[in-house]
Amino acid sequence: MNLTNSKYPPSVHKNARISPQLVFFLIVGSQVGVGILGFVRYIAEFVNQDSWIIVIAGGLGVHLILWMMFSMLNKHGGDLFYLHHKFFGKWLALVPSLLFIVYILVTGIVVLRTYIEAVQNWMFPGLPTWAISLFFVALTYYIVSKGFRVVTGIAYFSFVLSVWLIFSHYFPIKFGHSINLLPVLSYSFKDYFEAFKIMVLSYVGIEYLFAYYPFLHDPKKAQKWAHIGAATTTFFYLLTTISTLMYFSPKQLQRLTWPTLMEWKIVTLPFIERFEYIGITVFAIVILINLALSLWSSSRGIHRMFDIKQRTALVLLSIILFVIPVLFTNRVEVDELNNMVGKVGTYLLYGYIPLLFLISLVKKGEQK
Repeated sequence: MNLTNSKYPPSVHKNARISPQLVFFLIVGSQVGVGILGFVRYIAEFVNQDSWIIVIAGGLGVHLILWMMFSMLNKHGGDLFYLHHKFFGKWLALVPSLLFIVYILVTGIVVLRTYIEAVQNWMFPGLPTWAISLFFVALTYYIVSKGFRVVTGIAYFSFVLSVWLIFSHYFPIKFGHSINLLPVLSYSFKDYFEAFKIMVLSYVGIEYLFAYYPFLHDPKKAQKWAHIGAATTTFFYLLTTISTLMYFSPKQLQRLTWPTLMEWKIVTLPFIERFEYIGITVFAIVILINLALSLWSSSRGIHRMFDIKQRTALVLLSIILFVIPVLFTNRVEVDELNNMVGKVGTYLLYGYIPLLFLISLVKKGEQK
């Protein structure tokens, strides 16, 4: 097994690259997932009516991390695995690279298992976990096996087919109470910090850039679109937070697992009786791009680290992605998995990436 494949920056044919504007859809597609259906409840446990402040703070943090990532990659080229090899050497690079691969695969597992729970609780209580998992994994495998340009196309259609759901917030805002957003800044720094750490889980996904950066046709132009995508994600989360806080009282919110789904129950349209069923169904394509990016990035990582064919790695990782969600049988276990990934995501975004950035400042860049 060859461990030197990551010694050199990956060579990607120009026909396999994507235009800078499409990074917008990749960033939004990687960040917006099933967590948007219930994240407000968890941050509201600490800061309640000030949750919208945490959403904005998290969004600003994402812009900072994106800037660091692009700065490193623009300077040195390649991908994360090449950066690891350059900064740490052949053998030391193996540990952080493997941990990154495991992490991004686990994020896909979290998304899939959480969505399965939503489907089982709201639509099909008797549908076995393995059946839903098999359906999504098989479809994701087919998409990823067709290449990164197809994955990007799914990201585009995911955005186009689901963005209209933001208009559903009109109803809870219409019937909500703005007084629920007051008073402002009434909690301790510790409370805000704890809420911020929980919010990080909703913003993870930008780290996939470390894997697909070589596929960008013009990375410097793509950086602008990446920041626009991150700002769009922040807007979606902010609108969701404000509508939820306005419609539910603090005590009501803490009794709900899926506050956004509960909001959809009050959507009244003459041709739709149960709008939450429509919302959950539309979210299937949102989940699909989450899974596709997770599976593509992790299989790409194995290919880069061990010079194994990406399709071979894709088969092995698809089996793992199918099996592990079936092993989680109740809400407590799913919550623990989400909490674990949230903590690791915090360390990655606000600990490890800034550390890499500092190292990159003292390392010589690639000759352009």
